Amino acid sequence: MHTLEAQQQALLHALLAPGAQAVDAPLPDGLKPFIANNTYPTSGRGLNCYQSNAHAVAERALSAAYPVVTAILSTESMAQLARALWHTHPPQRGDLAQWGDMLASFMAGSPQLADLPWLADVARVEWAMHQADGAPDAEPNLSSLTLLAEQDPDHLTLLLAPGLKILHNTFAVVPVLLAHRLPADREREREQAIEQLGDVWCPQQTEHALVWRVGHQPPKARAANQAEVSFLAALLDGQALLPALELCDLDFSAWLPDALQQGLVLGATHTKWVQDSL
Repeated sequence: MHTLEAQQQALLHALLAPGAQAVDAPLPDGLKPFIANNTYPTSGRGLNCYQSNAHAVAERALSAAYPVVTAILSTESMAQLARALWHTHPPQRGDLAQWGDMLASFMAGSPQLADLPWLADVARVEWAMHQADGAPDAEPNLSSLTLLAEQDPDHLTLLLAPGLKILHNTFAVVPVLLAHRLPADREREREQAIEQLGDVWCPQQTEHALVWRVGHQPPKARAANQAEVSFLAALLDGQALLPALELCDLDFSAWLPDALQQGLVLGATHTKWVQDSL
């Protein structure tokens, strides 16, 4: 391997590999020639600087993606968690907004968080919201809903909101998540919502959560019943409107106006158009 490439690989290993967190750790052999020819002779101070900066970046990225987890654990605990995740599951791409998807499974296997088993579900919903925030924009086309009265529903489907995702949680976490995500200018309302949660947060019960985004607003989340989940899952899987409805016991005429008002549905289209756009 070319000398420069070998040194770059050694630097990445020192910054990302498990066990590379200790400040003033021994300098890796592969970096010694590089350090010797640059600012910090053999002390490793330059490497420590890189490590400290990498940890700070990891903390900022993870706290931005998981504001509720951060609020529940505290900023300091989240910083420690970010550093541990950085070394256990290092970033695989340059965009750090795409790093952090392994937090839920990492927390689920952490003995230190065993007394908060529901926190992993909170993280899963937050990551879906984080992804929805970056999903491609889609404009409503409400005039297209006339197709529902004019065309065969076996050849139609619905245009769904950007970032729509269905999550199946072991704990009922949506009320806790929504209470904590109320904006800062509604601080009193947020405090009251958290107080209303009572002593038992996130009871252990199956919860189906929907996540989506409306326009340029922050992503939304809410719990859904089994009929709605089955219907939307079928549409997301590419099924047409009629077979999707036949899979569940959904009152479509009652559900559609609410879904339109919530921005969950943006319009209707032919299934061929959807297939061609995939």
